[in-house]
Amino acid sequence: MTNLIKNKKFTRITAILLVIITLFCSVFTLPVSAASGDKATITFDYCYDTAGNIIRYQKTTTDNGYTVGSAGEELCKIFADEKEAYCIEPGHSLFAGNSLTENGSVVWKNLGSAKQKAINLALLYGKPGSGKNLSGTEDQKWIATQLIVWEFVSGCRSTNDGYKCTNTKYIDGICADGANPGVKSIYNAISKSLANYSTIPSFASAIASKAETNEMKYSDGKYSVTLTDSNKILDEFTFKTTNGITVKKSGNKLILTSTSAVDEAVTFNSAKSMPDVGKTVLVPYGDASLQDVITGVENDADPIRAYFKVKTSSGNLKLVKTSEDGNVANIEFTVKGENFNKTVKTNSKGEFELTDLVPGTYTVTENTEGKYAKQNSKTVKVESGKTATVSFANVLKKWNLTVIKTDAETKIAQGNATLAGAVYGIYNNGKLVDKYTTDQNGSFTTSYYVCGDNWTLKEIVPSEGYLLDETEYHIGAEAKNYTVENNSISMGVTEDITKGKISIIKHTDDGSTKIETPEKGAEFQVYLKSSGSYSKAKETERDTLLCDEYGFAETKDLPYGTYTVHQTKGWDGTEFIKDFDVFINENGKTYKYLINNAGLESYVKIVKVDSETGKQIPYAGAGFQIYNPKGELVTMKYTYPTVTKIDTFYTNEEGCLITPETLPYGKGYSIVEVQALYGYILDSTPVYFDITAENTSEENGVTIVKTEKKNTPQKGTITVEKTGEIFSNVTAIGGGYTDENGNDIALPTIYQPEYSVSGLSGAVFEIYADEDITTPDGTVRVKKDTLVATLKTNEKGTATSNELYLGKYRVVETVAPNGTVLNKTVNHIELTYAGQNEKVTNTSTSFVNERQKVEIDLLKILEQDETFGIGNGNEIKSVSFGLYADEDIKASNGTVIPKDGLVEIITCDENGKATFATDLPFGGYYVKEIKTDIHYILSDEKYTVVFEYVGQNIATVNITVNNGEPIRNELAYGTIKGLKIDRETGENISGALFGLFSTDETEFTEENSILTAKSDENGVFEFFNIPYGQYIVCELRPAEGYLPNAETYPVTVSKNDEVIEITVENDKIPKLKTTATIDGEKEVTAGETVTIDDEVSFRHLVPNKEYTLKGVLMDKKTGKPFVVDDEEITSEVTFTPETSNGEVTVSFTFDGSAVTKETDIVVFESLYSEDVEIATHTDIEDENQTVKIHPQPEPEKPQTGDNSNIGFWIGLGAVALGGLVSVVIIKIKKKDEDDE
Repeated sequence: MTNLIKNKKFTRITAILLVIITLFCSVFTLPVSAASGDKATITFDYCYDTAGNIIRYQKTTTDNGYTVGSAGEELCKIFADEKEAYCIEPGHSLFAGNSLTENGSVVWKNLGSAKQKAINLALLYGKPGSGKNLSGTEDQKWIATQLIVWEFVSGCRSTNDGYKCTNTKYIDGICADGANPGVKSIYNAISKSLANYSTIPSFASAIASKAETNEMKYSDGKYSVTLTDSNKILDEFTFKTTNGITVKKSGNKLILTSTSAVDEAVTFNSAKSMPDVGKTVLVPYGDASLQDVITGVENDADPIRAYFKVKTSSGNLKLVKTSEDGNVANIEFTVKGENFNKTVKTNSKGEFELTDLVPGTYTVTENTEGKYAKQNSKTVKVESGKTATVSFANVLKKWNLTVIKTDAETKIAQGNATLAGAVYGIYNNGKLVDKYTTDQNGSFTTSYYVCGDNWTLKEIVPSEGYLLDETEYHIGAEAKNYTVENNSISMGVTEDITKGKISIIKHTDDGSTKIETPEKGAEFQVYLKSSGSYSKAKETERDTLLCDEYGFAETKDLPYGTYTVHQTKGWDGTEFIKDFDVFINENGKTYKYLINNAGLESYVKIVKVDSETGKQIPYAGAGFQIYNPKGELVTMKYTYPTVTKIDTFYTNEEGCLITPETLPYGKGYSIVEVQALYGYILDSTPVYFDITAENTSEENGVTIVKTEKKNTPQKGTITVEKTGEIFSNVTAIGGGYTDENGNDIALPTIYQPEYSVSGLSGAVFEIYADEDITTPDGTVRVKKDTLVATLKTNEKGTATSNELYLGKYRVVETVAPNGTVLNKTVNHIELTYAGQNEKVTNTSTSFVNERQKVEIDLLKILEQDETFGIGNGNEIKSVSFGLYADEDIKASNGTVIPKDGLVEIITCDENGKATFATDLPFGGYYVKEIKTDIHYILSDEKYTVVFEYVGQNIATVNITVNNGEPIRNELAYGTIKGLKIDRETGENISGALFGLFSTDETEFTEENSILTAKSDENGVFEFFNIPYGQYIVCELRPAEGYLPNAETYPVTVSKNDEVIEITVENDKIPKLKTTATIDGEKEVTAGETVTIDDEVSFRHLVPNKEYTLKGVLMDKKTGKPFVVDDEEITSEVTFTPETSNGEVTVSFTFDGSAVTKETDIVVFESLYSEDVEIATHTDIEDENQTVKIHPQPEPEKPQTGDNSNIGFWIGLGAVALGGLVSVVIIKIKKKDEDDE
C-alpha cells in the first residue's frame, strides 16, 4: 500500500531522505493558502485492526507491471480534502500533499458505464454506503471496499450478473494464510451483497414482459395465493397493495389476498431495497501524472426490479343428466349466478360444461319436459381452478289406476252373479299392456305406468252373471295433469246383469190322451234358490206365476242365477208337480216349460265343444254318465258284438256320441262328464237336458235330443320368483381394550350393514310364447314370440301370470327391482297338461338379482412447504377418513345406522388414494377427515356422498368424494412473535436479525437458517406461517450498539393460528472511558518504580455479573506496546459490578529506569465477559488515557567551549543538504522522463 506514496523507480533511501529534508524544511517554510475549488489535496493515514496493529501486506501484489504492495508493507488510507477516497489506478504514484482535479479523471471516464456502475455498487455495499451494517474496524471496512474496487478496475471481478471475482490476487495479498480475518469477513459480506444484487424472488422476473401469472384460488369468500421465495431474499423487496389486492410478507412467503375476483392479470413490481446514501454523489479526481481516486457514493440509479402477476382462476361447472327413459340430449337448463344468467342444452351424452366462470354459488334449474316429474333447482359452488359437478336425474311421471266395479242397477251383485273375476285390459294406443281381475269387492289396482295420452281400460271377460261391457274407457293419464313421479287415479265402472224369464204352460193331463187341458189358476212361486225360500229372496230375485186360461204364465226379468219353481196352487184332485230348478244364464232368454206327462222317447246326442271357441273338439275319449230325472244312473246295452251293459259313454274321434238306446219323456235328465279329453279340464258339473218335444230333432231319421258339453282347455299360470339380497340388519361393533399401561382405550363404534336373501318386489317380467300355442280344438291361441303377460312381483317377490294356454314360453326380466341390477338371463319354461282334475296348472321359474353396489374413493393432497420440508414424505399415510351416515339408514328388521354413525375408517396410501370397502346400502353419507399428520389442520368439512339407485343397468356406482376433486389439507401454521428489548432499560431494540432453525441444527448462521426476521422500530420481529413442530430461535446479528446474544430460544408450534411470544434481551456494547494518572498527575518524572492507575468508567454492564478488565501500556510515539526488559506491561482486574454504570481501577507498575527519554504512555483497556472481548478503549490519541513520563535527570558535567551557535549551524547545514538532494532528484526524474 506504500506505493500510494512512492514511485516504483525511487529507492527506499531516497524516500527517507526526502522525508527528512521535508521535515527540516518545514521549520523554515511559510504557510500557504488552500488549493483552488476544483482541486483536492491528498493525505494518508495508516490502517489498524481491532487489536490496534497496523494492517500489512502478506505477499506482494502487482498489476500491469506496477507493484501494488509488497509483503510486510503497511496499508495507508487515502483522503482527498479530508474525505475518504479510493484508488482507481492500483500501483500508480500519489504523494501526501499532491493535488488532484475534481472530475479530471480520464481513467474513470475510460472505465465505461458497466464498471462505473459495478464500482458504485461496491461502494454502496461497502464502507461508504453500508458501513453501519458491516462488522469490524473502520479501517478494515475501507480496505475490503478498496480491494473490490481494484478488482473491478483491473478486471479481476466480472461486471456481469453475480459480479463474481475471477482473480483473487488482491484479497490474497492481504489475507493470505488466514491473516487479517476481519478484512476477509467484510470482503465476503460485500461480495455476497454484490452476488445477490441481481437476484430477485424465485417467483418473479426481472423483465416485466416475462413475468409469470400466478393463480389466486378461491376459499372462504376470498381469493388468495401464497408465493414462496426459495432465494430467501424477499426482505429486500417491498410489494404494495395494488388494485385492491393486499400483500403480506411472512418470512420467505408473500401472501396476496383479494375479496373480489381478479379477471385481468395484475402486475406487481418492486425495486430492490438498496442502501440509501441520500443526495451524495461519486466524484472522480485525477491528474495525468498521478494516481486517480474517487470519493463519495451515490444511490443506484437503475435498481433491479422484480415483476410478477396474479389473477383469479376461473372455475367450471359440469352438469350430468340421466333419465329413466334414456332421453338426455337437448335438455334445457338455466344457470344463474351473480351477474350471470345463461340457458344451455345438454349434448348427446346428457352433459354440458360451462367454463371460465367466476367462482361463487350458482343455481341450476331444469326446464323440465312435461312427461317428467318436476325437478327442484340445485345450487352448486364453483371454486377457482376446479370443476364443480351437478347431477339431475329425470324420472317419468307415472300413474296407477284403481277400478271399482258396481252393478249398474243396484251397485251390488244381483242373483248368483258376482263382481269378482271380471278381467280388464289396460291398453296403450290400442295395444294390450296388462290384464287385471277384480277382487271380491269388484275392484283392482294396477301397477304404475308411464303417463301418456292414449291409455284406455276395457273389459275382456265379464264376471260371472254379467254382460260384457264393451265400453273403452279413457284413462286421464296425460303427463300435463301431474307434477310428481307417482300419481293415482280412480275410476268407477258399472256392469249390466244377465237377465232372463221363466214361462210355463200347465196341463192337467199326462199327454197320453193327446188332449191338452190348461190348468187355469195354477199358481207358482219362483225365487232365487240360494236365498232358501220365496220370503227370503229379494224382490228383484223372485216372482209369482198365475196361469191364465191357456195354462200359461211368465215371470219378469230375473237376474242371473238358479231359480226354484215351486207350485203353490192347483186344481182340485191334481197333484202339485215337484219343485224344479231353472238356471238363467243367457241374457234375454225365456226358459219355457210344459208341465204334463207325455210319453216321449228320444236318443241323446252328446257333443263335446270347446267352451271358449264353441268349436267341436275332434278328439275321442271323453266319457259321460247319464242320470234320469230321479238322479238314477242310466244303463244301456250294446248288443254287438256281444251284449254288454254299460253306464259310461265315450265320444268318438269326432268328439261326439249317440246313446245306444232311447230315453223316455222326462225333464231333468243330466249328463256328468267322468273323463275329459286330453288338454281339457274335467267338468263334473251336470248338464241338464229334457226329453221333450221342443227339444227333439231329427238326425239321420232318428229322433235325438242334442246336448253339448262345453269343456275348457286346461290353462296354466307361470309364477316368477324374484330374490336378492336386502339390507336386513345393522351390527354395531365397538368397545375397547386395556393397553399395556392399564389404561382403558375406547374404540369407536362402527355400524356394519348386513344382508340376507329375500323376495324382491317391483320386478317386471315379460312372458313370450316360445312356439305357436294351439289347443286341441285346432285353434292357434297365441302366435310364437307374442307377448302374453307382463308381471310385477309383489312384496313377497313373486308374481303369477294370468291363465295361459298350455305350451312353451320364455320369461325375461325387463325392470329390475329398485336398487338391483337387471338379470338378463332368459328362462325357458313349458306349461304341460296336469290331468283332467287340475283346473289350472302352474309352473314356476326364479330369478336372482344382484344389489347395485357402490365404490367410494377419494384422493388426498397435502399442502407442501418446501422451506420446512413438509409434505413430500410419508405424511399422507397418516391421513384417515371416516364414512358416516348422513341420515338414519334403516334395515328391514328395524335396526338403524344412526345419523352420524361411523361406518368405516380408511387410511390414505402413499399416493393419497383411499377406497371404502364396506358394502353400503342406499342412503346419504358423508366423508370426514378424522386424523391427519400433526403438521396439518384437521378439516371438519363434511363431503356429502349420496348413494342412490342409478338404474338397473349399472352394477357398481363409482363415486369419488368431493366431486372427483382432490381433498386438500392446509398446514397448521403458527406465528412466532419476538420482542427485542434492552436488558438494562427495557427499551425496544430495532434492527436485530434473528434466524429460525430446526432443532437438529448445530451451526446457527444466516445460511443455515430456515427464515430470518429483523426487529422493527417497536422491537418486534415475527416469523409467519410456521408449520407445526419444534424450532430454535437464535439471534444472528445484534442491533447496532449491542452485544450479540448467543442464547437459543426453543419454541413449539402445536396448533393452527397459535402465536408464540418470546422476549429476547440484549445488552448494549459497554462504553469504557479511562483516566490514567500517576499519583494523580498526568505528567511526572520517573521514579525508581512507576505505578500508573487507570480509572476505568464503564456503562451498560449487567449488575452482579463477573467481568474482567485487561490493560496494556502503549508507547504513543511508536504505536506499539511499551516494554520493559522486552516484556509488555499488562494488568487485569476481575470485578462484579452492582450497578450498570460505575468505575474500576487498573494499576500498572514497572521499573522507572526503563524510561530513558520523555515518553507518552497510553493505557489500552479491553473488557471481557466469560473470556469474550466485549468492549475496548484503545484510542492512541486519547489524552485522558495518556500520561507523560520524563526520565530521571543525569548528573551535571563540566562544559568545554561555547556551543550556543551550534543549532544555527546545524540548521544551515540541513538546508544546504536539502537543496543538494533536491537538485539530484530533479535531474534523475528529468532523465527518466527523457528515457520514456
